[in-house]
Amino acid sequence: MTKLNRLAIAAGAASALGALAVAGKDVNASIGGRPEGTRLERMRRSPQYRAGAFHNTHRGTSALPTNQRDVLRRFRESADTRRPRQPIPVVSASRAPATAGLHVTWFGHASALVELDGLRILLDPVWSDRCSPSRHLGPKRLHAVPVPLTGIGHIDAVVISHDHYDHLDMDTVKALVRQSGAPFLVPLGVGAHLDAWGVPPERVVECDWEEGVDLGDVRVTAVEAQHFSGRGLRRDGTLWASWVLSGPSGRVFFSGDTGYFPRYARIGADHGPFDVSLMAVGAYDSAWHDIHLDPEEAVAATLELDGGLLLPIHWCTFVLAPHPWAEPVERLLVAAASNGVPVAVPRVGERVDVAEPPGLDPWWELS
Repeated sequence: MTKLNRLAIAAGAASALGALAVAGKDVNASIGGRPEGTRLERMRRSPQYRAGAFHNTHRGTSALPTNQRDVLRRFRESADTRRPRQPIPVVSASRAPATAGLHVTWFGHASALVELDGLRILLDPVWSDRCSPSRHLGPKRLHAVPVPLTGIGHIDAVVISHDHYDHLDMDTVKALVRQSGAPFLVPLGVGAHLDAWGVPPERVVECDWEEGVDLGDVRVTAVEAQHFSGRGLRRDGTLWASWVLSGPSGRVFFSGDTGYFPRYARIGADHGPFDVSLMAVGAYDSAWHDIHLDPEEAVAATLELDGGLLLPIHWCTFVLAPHPWAEPVERLLVAAASNGVPVAVPRVGERVDVAEPPGLDPWWELS
């Protein structure tokens, strides 16, 4: 081997090691931070916190399937149905901000923009190609983002339901910090991740269940959910929540990520009735039934909430469970029709006027 070849091989190896080092650095950064100091002291005062972790009120959760072999088998058997047959239609037209009323724009999965009484509140924004600590591995989005973050326009607040990668994305957070002065409203402990990513402390508002903040005439309140948290090996070190947005023009329930539990009627009595409920309907499986709603449970929860129009979220964008791609909305429509629950299923990027929701157009059939 010539000296030139040896130098070329060494250079190539050094380049590869450098790329791996950069990738590893990105993964470590994406995992976020750990609560400490006054943040940790406040967490310890929460009724949900004991023995070093947050807990659900009604039952424990299982972050890992009880029988992983069965789950892997279901993933193998559903390989041909977990993705759409044709490209997913996306509405990418720009539009002026709504200055009155109640409007919802769904961007895919759990990401949405609520426009309420002139305020614009961004929910669980994930604009990266993958919901993963890595930019190269992990679930990859099935459709393009409808608009770039810079195309959304003014944002008055960013609301985060919990710290899982499909709901809290480091690169999206960093971009929002650069382009907006909006505060981040998060459950207890999640601010540690934002601190690690350069969000100014004065822009982070952490809430326990039943705590909230006023944004002009709109009240934003964290409410109970049944789920779990964690971005690395440690679990349940931060809280999870659903959220209520309440203003003169209407009330919104945002489920975030949750399983079914016997408290929706109480949430509805305390904070409803709602004009629209953004309910998770996808990524369900029998192995993690406690922590994700299935479509029928989403309808039942909406009824108990007095939830008004049901707008399904947490489906379509990422493959996170072995069920067929369109099954969540197909099962949802059957259950909703049987129970008299109104449903709007917008295309990704389509704005819904809650006072005049669109008729059902089965775009998900992709025929």
